[in-house]
Amino acid sequence: MADVAEGIEHLVMWVRRQAPTSISTSTVTTLDTLTRFGPLRISDLAEREAISQPGMTSLVNRLELAGQAERVPDPTDGRATLVRITDVGRKVLADRQAARTAALRRHLDGLDESSRRALIAALPAVRILIAPHDDTESQDRA
Repeated sequence: MADVAEGIEHLVMWVRRQAPTSISTSTVTTLDTLTRFGPLRISDLAEREAISQPGMTSLVNRLELAGQAERVPDPTDGRATLVRITDVGRKVLADRQAARTAALRRHLDGLDESSRRALIAALPAVRILIAPHDDTESQDRA
């Protein structure tokens, strides 16, 4: 199992290097969280991203300056605000994904048919690995 964990870790690092961007990983994951779960309070966003609330406040400030996110009133609590992704933020994510997909496709096209089939066969197991985290986040939001 240690080999599997190490292999996955190396794969994640390799994928990140395939289409480097000027945006940080924390920016990308925060924008992705806002895309998947909708507007959130800074405290909830900080908890989901596993960073401090002051750190998330700084990140949200930078996202606002870049036009990638905005603060809006919380409809359930007039004293609170929510953070939501903007169209600019969605475009940043889409452009990054397109660049990574193109870079990965070049590498995947170089694999022989047997290796491609092995990767495809492994996808259900990968989805099972990440599903508990996605389900927990979805249930937390409900």
